[in-house]
Amino acid sequence: PAIRNARKFVKKAIAKKFKTELTAAYEKLTACVEADAVFKVDGESTGRRRLRNVYLGYLCALDETAAEQIEAAKIATAQFESATGMTDKLAAFNCLVSMSGEGESAREAAIQKFYDDAEGDPLVIDKWFACLASADLPDLLDRVVKLTTHPDFTLKVPNRCRAVILSFTSSAAFHDDNGKGYEFLGDMLEKIDKVNSRVSARTTAGSFLSWKRYNEKRASMMKAQLERLKAMPNISNDLLEIVMKGLK
Repeated sequence: PAIRNARKFVKKAIAKKFKTELTAAYEKLTACVEADAVFKVDGESTGRRRLRNVYLGYLCALDETAAEQIEAAKIATAQFESATGMTDKLAAFNCLVSMSGEGESAREAAIQKFYDDAEGDPLVIDKWFACLASADLPDLLDRVVKLTTHPDFTLKVPNRCRAVILSFTSSAAFHDDNGKGYEFLGDMLEKIDKVNSRVSARTTAGSFLSWKRYNEKRASMMKAQLERLKAMPNISNDLLEIVMKGLK
């Protein structure tokens, strides 16, 4: 969380200082993208879109006042609705799902629209889940718990499971010092192991095995979850192997 907060602080400081320049550059690239009659995948066009998405991220980092929240939501929504490719749409969607305050209504509208536009496509729905599970919101864990009750979420499909669980474990919220993120993962691993032991093992390896790198409080809570999994009745051999490796 400390690294995340420091990164956000620096990004916001840069956005404040160079807002005029960033806005001008973003608008210039937007005009270029919109001028293309068809979606192009050549190096120059791809580079323009990628750079524009970087600028969008900086502009949406300005969210301290109501006016800034409204402006950020307006910019991101415009790109989200006009995007002709998934990369541009996802870049805007990632900004929108983390908005709060005056940007909340835009966030909720984008969440519904992205889901509706997917029309059940499993790959696109996976992206929807992943974005929501990694949003930069203070109540992210509660939102992720709710996602696991969504009709389209299932532990039986590895990619769907990873989209939610692994996306959450890559967020700062997972490492909140209250330990609830670790407890949630422990709960989910118990359930996943009964359905797909390989997924449970890989998820554990990617989330808990690095516990020694963290401060004493977080490390002890992560290790406690490994001990919990070790003591789990009928634990699979795949998961047990990873757990024992983590406890060495």
